[in-house]
Order: sequence, then structure tokens, then C-alpha cells
Amino acid sequence: MPDAPGRLFYTPKQRAQLEAARIRNATHAGQTAAPDAGVPPPTRYDGMLIRSDGKTTRWVNGRPQAGTSGVAGLRPGQIRADGHVYEPYQVLRPGPATPVAEEPVP
Repeated sequence: MPDAPGRLFYTPKQRAQLEAARIRNATHAGQTAAPDAGVPPPTRYDGMLIRSDGKTTRWVNGRPQAGTSGVAGLRPGQIRADGHVYEPYQVLRPGPATPVAEEPVP
């Protein structure tokens, strides 16, 4: 088979670490940001993974959350801020810094 892609996922050692974490049910949960003046912080629904054993992990604001509770009213990729739901293309992302031209020395 020409141009085989090779290993696509993890090494056996990394897989063993993932399995051990699943057995311990090691997950990160909760948000640490406090709402400001009664306005809830923006919520970003990053995605969802359903494992072969049926367990679900959702990523909200970049943090994994185990279990079946979803993000009400959001689909993966959407962001809720200021009471509105935004699609990813509607949100400005910081771009690379533009270089500043140096002034010529007289």
C-alpha cells in the first residue's frame, strides 16, 4: 500500500494512560469565572465525543465535562454571549500580529 498514513492515534503507552484515566474517571469539571454584574460569562460549546462504551464527554469553554448534561440551546461550535447565540464565523478571532515597519535611520 503506497503512501500509508502510518499511526493516526496514540502510542500504546499513551493509550494505557487514557484507559487508566477512564477507569479513575479523571475529568476536569466546572467553570472558575464568576459572572460580572449579573451577566453570565460567554459560553463556548467546543464539541462532543461519544465513546464506544456509550459514555459522553462534552467540551465547554475548552474544558471536558463527562456525563449526559448538554449545553442548552447550543450546537457544537456555537457561542452564547450577551443573551445571543453566535456561529463560529460571526466571532472575530485574534490574528497574527502585523509587523511594524522600522523607520529608516537618517
